[in-house]
Amino acid sequence: MKTRDVRGMTERIRLEYGLTQEAAQDKTMQTLEGCPVELAQNVEEWAKGQKLTDIYIGKYSLPMILAIWNNRDFLKALEVMTELAKGNTEIAELRIWNMRR
Repeated sequence: MKTRDVRGMTERIRLEYGLTQEAAQDKTMQTLEGCPVELAQNVEEWAKGQKLTDIYIGKYSLPMILAIWNNRDFLKALEVMTELAKGNTEIAELRIWNMRR
């Protein structure tokens, strides 16, 4: 991600999650470090406030998880997608369906 995009993501995290600038910057770096390569496009789209593309890992995509949850917690959904990318399908599916309750 370009420096400009990192700043944009930090700002988006700060606004969406009510974090301080420093905490948002830390969360941005953490998120980018652990982000599966195949989801980099979704991260950039979210940072820019664009519609998320359906990029599937197994049976799920970020927009699908957010719709199942009926909320906007992008970072939690990204964590679940990261679990799927690592092959931890059972853990990820538990998190997907438990958040729905």
